[in-house]
Amino acid sequence: MGLFDKLRKGTQVFGPDNKPVGTIDRWDNDNVYISGKPYQRSHFDKFDNDRLFFSNEGYRSYQSAGTTGMQTEGEVRVPVMEERLAVGKREVGLGEVEIRKEVTAEQVNVPVDVMREEVHVERVDVADRPIATGDMPDAFKEGTIRVPVRGEEVVAQKQAFVTGEVVIERERTTETQTISDTVRKERVEVDENYQRQRDNFRNHFETRRQGVTGTAADTRSFDDAEPNYRTGFYAAHDDRYAGREFDEIEPDLRRTHTSSGTTGSGDDWENLRHEIREGWERARR
Repeated sequence: MGLFDKLRKGTQVFGPDNKPVGTIDRWDNDNVYISGKPYQRSHFDKFDNDRLFFSNEGYRSYQSAGTTGMQTEGEVRVPVMEERLAVGKREVGLGEVEIRKEVTAEQVNVPVDVMREEVHVERVDVADRPIATGDMPDAFKEGTIRVPVRGEEVVAQKQAFVTGEVVIERERTTETQTISDTVRKERVEVDENYQRQRDNFRNHFETRRQGVTGTAADTRSFDDAEPNYRTGFYAAHDDRYAGREFDEIEPDLRRTHTSSGTTGSGDDWENLRHEIREGWERARR
């Protein structure tokens, strides 16, 4: 028979120095779970009087994994941690407003008055008079007389004018958003109070077993039933269930207990609930 063939839920585990370290929750092909923490099968070296013992190397691994924190003479300080959700704000771009400007062309007609000179040549007879002294140099000379004619021409220039404005206003508004996330929180389960009640749970189990016949409960031992008493006992100290009665939280315990795989083969909830409820009520008392 192998070292692990006699394991049962609730089997006590000891260190090489014969000091108890806890009880077995469950096990698989690779690990043994003590208080929810896995330890490799190779960390154990003997099974004696229904008790499983760590090897020296395995016990050092247990101490390294299970006793984080500061230790002083006479006390062990175990840090209890939780996560808190820190919510901040940062500015981000939410998009943009697009305003398009199009350029169009159209033909415009602007009336303009322009001036121009016109020349009219007319010969007029006058009374005879002597040539003035000043006219003598040009007398009897051939040539062309040029008379400048002036006028106005239209000069068109384009000039840009501001004829209007498009006003874009940005307004800041504030809205309240609720951020939801899941944070983790460590809970410390102290086993000392449970150990004080352990004999009472054993008596409760034996009394019920003697009164139940013809069911799967006849074949179970207290070691098989003890995880159920623990479930109820620790649930009674759980902050989530503070101020509530067992009937209120029973559906939650049933889902958790079933999904964890701690129910033995052949067990049903109607049988287990008596043990879980006993753990709950004795812890509350």
